[in-house]
Amino acid sequence: MIHVLLVGSGAREDAIAHSLIKRSDVELYAAMSSPNPGITRIAKNARVMRITDVPAVADYAIKTRAELAVIGSEAPLVNGLANALEIEGIACIGPTKELAAIEGDKAFCRRLLSKYSIPGNPQFRIFTDIPSAEMYLKSSAAVAIKPIGLTGGKGVKVSGDDLPTKQTEIAYAKQILAEKIAGNGVLIEEKLDGEEYSLQACVDGKDVYIMPLVQDHKRAYDNDMGPNTGGMGSYSDRDHCLPFVSPSDVEQSCNIMRETINALQHETGMDYKGIIYGQFMLSRSVTEDRLSPKLIEFNCRFGDPEAMNVLAVFESSFMDICERIIEGSLRPKDLAFEPKATVCKYLVPEGYPETPRTHETISVDENAIRENGGTLFFASVDIDQGHTITTSSRTAAVLGISDTIESAEEVAEFSTQFVKGPLRHRKDIGTTGLLAKRVDHVRMLNRAAAVHSEIA
Repeated sequence: MIHVLLVGSGAREDAIAHSLIKRSDVELYAAMSSPNPGITRIAKNARVMRITDVPAVADYAIKTRAELAVIGSEAPLVNGLANALEIEGIACIGPTKELAAIEGDKAFCRRLLSKYSIPGNPQFRIFTDIPSAEMYLKSSAAVAIKPIGLTGGKGVKVSGDDLPTKQTEIAYAKQILAEKIAGNGVLIEEKLDGEEYSLQACVDGKDVYIMPLVQDHKRAYDNDMGPNTGGMGSYSDRDHCLPFVSPSDVEQSCNIMRETINALQHETGMDYKGIIYGQFMLSRSVTEDRLSPKLIEFNCRFGDPEAMNVLAVFESSFMDICERIIEGSLRPKDLAFEPKATVCKYLVPEGYPETPRTHETISVDENAIRENGGTLFFASVDIDQGHTITTSSRTAAVLGISDTIESAEEVAEFSTQFVKGPLRHRKDIGTTGLLAKRVDHVRMLNRAAAVHSEIA
């Protein structure tokens, strides 16, 4: 048996756990920040602990005689968990602290792309003092304002939707700097108009091997309204692309990832082994006359919910891939995916993300979900006297798999009725209407770019 330690407790880790144990020789252990019923029932041992406490997790890994650690969450990676485990001779799917800075330090990421002239970098400025940031914002066009460090996907605010006036832009930048929200600095970028997509990949220290494209939905409410969240759901198509993304766009995005991995190796002298994903936007910068992939951010692990979409159609055990990543022997044919579409929808506490209803009891009929073709993944819950209760974060995700996005959406939506409690979800994710809006938006931007080019 191979002893494998999984670090993390969300729906992403639940999906990873179930993919790992497709191999019968995997004995699974888990270090979780909160109890996850899905992981607990299939693990040999699952311990709730502070997963950012690197010495404690390393000690647990040693006691379980782990030979491999799969680190699902970003915070332990940014804190150096892979470094500590590798010192103990435990191989890791997840980069060292130095490499994880590609996610943990947004300023490092932007400067790296700029230094190595890697395409896809929007115009940006980094500030560490309030007067300079305020002066810049007073004369800038529309912007995206971001804390430098980790914010769980909830720290980015943009002109218009989140920041309707110059005063609100300045106030948010001041708040980030004054309170040192997620690091000492603020990143201010040009606001891009386009459609986002997630490209996840395995990296074996030598090259990048991409997985199916996924589109995540960050906004809390239907029709892309409300504040940013950790992600309300996602979809993928049977051809492993997206209706508004061309093969050329995919190739350009992959090249950006490959050049970034090479730049990281040059900067740190370390080989990146694990998962990386780029959040891209098909957009036109102010200096361009056509749409092209722009990097919104890099992440040093699977996306959540995007992991559920790709792992659900993976033809073998994720354990097979982990072994080849560690060996540095991954090949394109190793990543085989079924020609299926997927739709994932998150159920979250009412009031999420601003005022979520916590400590509320929920009930889940997993058999009914399974019988109707759906799959459930637990996310952030607590267990109290045998009852499953909500926390302040996302509760559970349901996934539909089918031949088309439309039919996969029907499965996911039907499955939501079997998770009962004071919860809500976005009903529009994966629907024909929302997909049409995405495609029409890109067509409109392409027409505008063509007109701009003719005028120029």
